[in-house]
Amino acid sequence: MNSKNYNNYNSQRIALSIEYDGCHFHGSQRQTNLRTVQQTVEDVLARVFGVKSSVDFSGRTDAGVHARRQVCAFNSDGIGRYGLETFERIIDRNLPEDISLRNIGIAVRNFDPRRDALSRTYRYYIQHGPRRSSLSRNRKYHVRQKLDVNSMKWALKSLPNTEVDWSAFAGKTPVHYCTHRTLMNANLRELDSNTLEISFQSDGFLPHQVRIMVGALLRVGRLKISPDTFHLLLLGEIGSAGPAVPPEGLELAHVSYPTGLVDWVHNEEKISNYIDSEYRSKILI
Repeated sequence: MNSKNYNNYNSQRIALSIEYDGCHFHGSQRQTNLRTVQQTVEDVLARVFGVKSSVDFSGRTDAGVHARRQVCAFNSDGIGRYGLETFERIIDRNLPEDISLRNIGIAVRNFDPRRDALSRTYRYYIQHGPRRSSLSRNRKYHVRQKLDVNSMKWALKSLPNTEVDWSAFAGKTPVHYCTHRTLMNANLRELDSNTLEISFQSDGFLPHQVRIMVGALLRVGRLKISPDTFHLLLLGEIGSAGPAVPPEGLELAHVSYPTGLVDWVHNEEKISNYIDSEYRSKILI
């Protein structure tokens, strides 16, 4: 636990690393008369500390999408009144059961969780084969047929690791919206004989991009298109590589930042390793 004394500061930029089950949220971003992660966190902070705080998120997640490390930040003078350890406990105890606080830290005053991020990693989980698990129905997308996993791995290797236009794998975007992104890593892991973990790391993602990429990859696994055809989907019109797979199998796994922006209380690497092992044990039910 960090032993620094923050009592001499009037206002601090507080960073939170949160985990949430997206099943009962209409996405992460605040929406009128709908339950969202952002609104829920802001309501908790207002109720506990008596002051409304605007909470900035590292990125949006759609309805039904989960997060293991969503980073958000807000301004507060609560550190001086409560101390960091107490501050952390108060927030976590007042969050609903489907949101948990994984880490807390003091950020630089101009910290922007979205613009300062170096990369984001999303993971999608698939169960393939005739047998399905009712316990993991909100964590894995079930495909009844066995997939050609080797072809899917080969298709992922064909994707470029340079900045390109990903609009063919995007949902609806605003006019003049930049659709160029750099995919840093794409990987498929077999967690067991029936469970696949597909991960994508990029400097940014377009709306529904990951779900559309997985949907196209499933066409490769079902032998409906070849790995080479998968690569050529990049050349298509906006949204032409779809359709998207359901949101339940998707999670925001990690957000990376330059060192020095946030002084986290807990070791981030240890937390990430623990959450990875904990989450995968639940995925393999």
